[in-house]
Amino acid sequence: MQQDASLERGKIVLSFYGDDFTGSTDAMEALTIGGLPTVLFLDVPSKDVLARFPHIKCVGVAGNSRVMNPVQMEQELPSIFTRLRELGSDYVHYKVCSTFDSSKEIGNIATVLRISQDVFSKQQWVPVFVASPDLKRYTVFGSHYAAMRGEVHRLDRHPTMSRHPITPMHEADLRLVLQEQGAANVGLIDVLDLAQPRSALLDTVRNKLANNPEAVVFDALTREHVEQVGAVFAASRNADEPLFIIGSSGVGHVISSIQGELEESTVRVGREHLKPKKVEQLLVVSGSCSPVTQQQLQWALTHGFEGIHLSLPEVMNATDRNAALENIVDQASEIVRRGKNPIIYTALGPDDPSIKENQRQIVESGLQISDTSQILGSYLGEVSKMVIQETGIERLVISGGDTSSYATRQLGIYAMEMITSISPGAPLCRCYSDDSRIDGLELALKGGQFGGEDYFTQVLGV
Repeated sequence: MQQDASLERGKIVLSFYGDDFTGSTDAMEALTIGGLPTVLFLDVPSKDVLARFPHIKCVGVAGNSRVMNPVQMEQELPSIFTRLRELGSDYVHYKVCSTFDSSKEIGNIATVLRISQDVFSKQQWVPVFVASPDLKRYTVFGSHYAAMRGEVHRLDRHPTMSRHPITPMHEADLRLVLQEQGAANVGLIDVLDLAQPRSALLDTVRNKLANNPEAVVFDALTREHVEQVGAVFAASRNADEPLFIIGSSGVGHVISSIQGELEESTVRVGREHLKPKKVEQLLVVSGSCSPVTQQQLQWALTHGFEGIHLSLPEVMNATDRNAALENIVDQASEIVRRGKNPIIYTALGPDDPSIKENQRQIVESGLQISDTSQILGSYLGEVSKMVIQETGIERLVISGGDTSSYATRQLGIYAMEMITSISPGAPLCRCYSDDSRIDGLELALKGGQFGGEDYFTQVLGV
């Protein structure tokens, strides 16, 4: 679906590219709740495709650059950014995870910064806003914090992110993270700056821009800070070109604060069909290694779900790939026919011994550890589509940020729209597909950090 024409500026308020699928649905949720109806596409939509959704104010594109190396990002992102710019939106947002998952080798955000300087050539500096107070993600004096199980942790001491199997975070200061990845000059607007009256804040920003930073990190601890950041973004936008922003779903809250309150009737138009179906069963596939997902899996396996463990050697060593795939599908379909809910998972938490075995096999095969996500995610997506077509099951959860990026693409959908919130950052969505067996599928994409212990049963019970 190639872009074929520029649209009238202002029709679309914001267009964004998500570095993974779960983060993209998180951004869609933040914008929709903020009064800006949003549709998430799997590619930059053409004018004809956009015409199917006349009610929307924001356009998202779900990507998977979080697991790309810099060379791959240089090949992939310039054309996407160019097409997003041509949509005519006021703002273009590169959506990163609210835990800034990235490294010099994988998902390098400084590479994104460098690419944006070529595409948005009139823009002298790029705002970086990672905080999202509604998700309990905070940036204070440049250092980033994230809550888990009711306790707020500095990013480099976070129980999950400090141990992430692909992009472990060893530094909390976002300026230093960007500099380690290759950014040269990164400025900061801190919480004390944001506490000033608005006119004084704008003066402070102008003064700090005199140092010619290529990026500026913005703090935020409260919603009031978010609104102040919105005032800076609105004042910084060039009338002839959208403002390019790097940040988490918190950017959605910033843009919503700029737009102000919309009439409820305006937000509702075009969304009347977005009501959850009454379903009795749920399919879950999980490639997440996080302790949060571990608790959710353990809860579900004692509350009406039945588990199928899928190992990487099982996928890679199969002498007959189709037979192995059909075997998993048969197991899951048999569980559905017995009235139960199947969970197909690759690991039960960060200490699952299969993780090290997977990494060993990947290295011995001459691949990168980051390739695990693509292999397992794509396989889980194939399995999901086949189980849905075999059983007619109408609701699916894909757990794991990296996994979801590959699994969702196997389903054969071209767009998603939020139906309702389940847990912040992991809403239930309606899928759009040219395949009648998939069109209307209800899908929840859940990152490793999101959702309560009973998240899967919550999704089932909506």
